[in-house]
Amino acid sequence: MPGKNQDSVYTEWNGRGQTLELAELLENARRNEALLKRLQAFELQLLSAQNWQDFLTLLLEALPSQFDLDAVSLRICDPDGELKASMLQSLDIDQGALLNQIEFKVSLPISKADVIETPPPWRSGLRLPLMRSGEYIGQLCMFSSREDRFTAGMATDFMQHLAAVIAACLVMVRQSEAQALMALTDPLTGAENRRGFDRVYRREWARGQRQHHVFAMVLMDIDHFKKVNDIHGHGTGDRVLKTLCRTLKSTIRPTDHIGRLGGEEFALILPGCQPDQLMAVVSRVQESIREMSVLNDSGKRVPVTASGAFIAVTPRPHQDLSVEQVLDHLDKYLYKAKAAGRDRFLPAASA
Repeated sequence: MPGKNQDSVYTEWNGRGQTLELAELLENARRNEALLKRLQAFELQLLSAQNWQDFLTLLLEALPSQFDLDAVSLRICDPDGELKASMLQSLDIDQGALLNQIEFKVSLPISKADVIETPPPWRSGLRLPLMRSGEYIGQLCMFSSREDRFTAGMATDFMQHLAAVIAACLVMVRQSEAQALMALTDPLTGAENRRGFDRVYRREWARGQRQHHVFAMVLMDIDHFKKVNDIHGHGTGDRVLKTLCRTLKSTIRPTDHIGRLGGEEFALILPGCQPDQLMAVVSRVQESIREMSVLNDSGKRVPVTASGAFIAVTPRPHQDLSVEQVLDHLDKYLYKAKAAGRDRFLPAASA
């Protein structure tokens, strides 16, 4: 009977349609469950990050590989430059390549989670705002070469929750790094203290052994510093020390390191500085010290010069040369510079 057959066909088709819809819902649920598990595992990794290297490596390298992304970029509100300075202080010259994926901005317009237009070769992208306790920290942008990877409505609860965790972790790492830096920093000048300088040396030495990488060291001492304190007072002496560090920071690269070893004695570590470049760097440092403008309590300019020694260091496998050995070696040449009339830097023979 035609009517019965038609009803049977309709019932059979409708049943298959319901089955297909249920199967699709179950498949979506399984995908969401798998995504949630990956997100939870990734969040636990983020929460365990205690320094910039771990945090940025997870965010800029692990996130794309774990979630099928082609690229990730980070834009950070950093009006005073403190975040960038903290990262440069914490990362060595190799890890510093991570900063190429970060934009440090004086300010950023507050944005909402949404898909964005992308530059080639990316064909779709998603922007997530990073907020923590009402503070707008910046934006995380994710990019894909697939046009359908990010579409309107893709800024789901999953992604926004991830952004909240990232913002919280960024704040925690910032605080952790600030506390660690305090223990490694001279409170008067902002230079690395002896402990911090030793840590940088060990890191550069180990990297040099792995990669045949060279670095340079400079040891210097302010000329007649005791007379500055005796004649002009300790307040002027402190100004000399602080001005010296500001001058050195503006003269050398952000990836170089300044250490206050004690009193008026300072040292520099210059990663990647080749022997044929070192003399020019030292000449710039010496000239910048001569040009420093430091005033005593009466407003009178106090002339400042320094004497020192410098050397290029080439770590080799199965070799162990401590920072104390290098500094002791440089110290001999520093005293030769003092004996020769001060206001000069001498090259040290290979250690």
